Amino acid sequence: MKKLVVKIENLDHFGRGIAKVNNMPIFVENSLIDEEVEIIVTKEKKNYMEGIVDKYIKTSPIRVVSKCPYYDNCGGCDLLHLSYEEQLKYKENKVKEIIKKFSDLECVNNIVGSKQFNYRNKITLQVNKDIGYFKKRTNDIIAIDKCLLVDDKINKIIVELKKIDVSKVNKIVIRVTNLESMVVFYGNISNKIELDVDTIIINDKIIKGNGYIKENINGLNFIISPTSFFQVNNIGMINIYNKVLEYIDGGNVLDLYCGTGTIGIYVSKKANNVLGIELNKEAIKDAQINKKLNNINNIDFISGDVGTVLSQKNFKADIVIVDPPRAGLDSNSINNIIKIKPNKIIYVSCDPVTLARDLNILKEHYDVLEITPFDMFGNTYHVECVSLLCLKNMR
Repeated sequence: MKKLVVKIENLDHFGRGIAKVNNMPIFVENSLIDEEVEIIVTKEKKNYMEGIVDKYIKTSPIRVVSKCPYYDNCGGCDLLHLSYEEQLKYKENKVKEIIKKFSDLECVNNIVGSKQFNYRNKITLQVNKDIGYFKKRTNDIIAIDKCLLVDDKINKIIVELKKIDVSKVNKIVIRVTNLESMVVFYGNISNKIELDVDTIIINDKIIKGNGYIKENINGLNFIISPTSFFQVNNIGMINIYNKVLEYIDGGNVLDLYCGTGTIGIYVSKKANNVLGIELNKEAIKDAQINKKLNNINNIDFISGDVGTVLSQKNFKADIVIVDPPRAGLDSNSINNIIKIKPNKIIYVSCDPVTLARDLNILKEHYDVLEITPFDMFGNTYHVECVSLLCLKNMR
């Protein structure tokens, strides 16, 4: 077991401290700038090392004591040793550094915060005798009684789950809304389940309820199926959607990677027409239902490849909204957007690195006017961004 005493010089983009020994970087979890720590080296590669703190010799004045009893072992949080104010500073600076480094832009606004605790409306619990989360870097399960990140309604359901025989279950997904709750079991349950929730599903079989739950966001109604994507932080979602809405000023809107249609429906009141495109057919089914629930007539949803759909529909877009997965936009999508030549692109991103990469390509054709970071996942290193791009010579 190799031990070293190091001084933390900086933080990386995953919230880890960075120290150097003989000019080799060492990444240390749960450490802060200017802290002196004795570490155990857990990984040693040719160009870097990783370590965990064995002893704090000198701690930072901004360090706080974690409120979570599982923090040292659980893989769910990265920044619980920072106050929420310091977390926001870290994330804002992280976005500024990444955007400058990879796209040479300096147009990042102040970060918009959310809630530090009790914000998640969805949780996935692992099961192997115990119910809980995976331990960091392992498949071992840490049994939990409650999680500080999730809605209190979820914690109450966790208490009830502890009373049920789930020995043959692999994982459990809990989703709650302002209106309803749903539990999905993956595996086998032989006994009848008694849970005070609206929908219960075992694998693909509906045991109780309609097989989906309903949500109301700012007067708009949505259904959420077991596999549907829906933002896990309602306050953060509203903050992001309001920023997107701020950029809509009429015209035809193309909503790419539209999922269940939440963004398109949210902005439809300020658009002439909206077309949402999504590869996932099940998501599009939900989007069509959501459209009917809200009696919206100026929006349509199509499942398929972006390029193929656009060539068939001949939809002239004034504004394109993109909300891609963490991998960002692929080259085909970027080329299609450039061909469409919208006046504006509104880019919603969940990874500032892939955002910076894509902006670096798009900025040949578009002016990047501003990038606003949003905190959707308090106590983690993740950060979302909304970027506004305007076609060159259109301003």
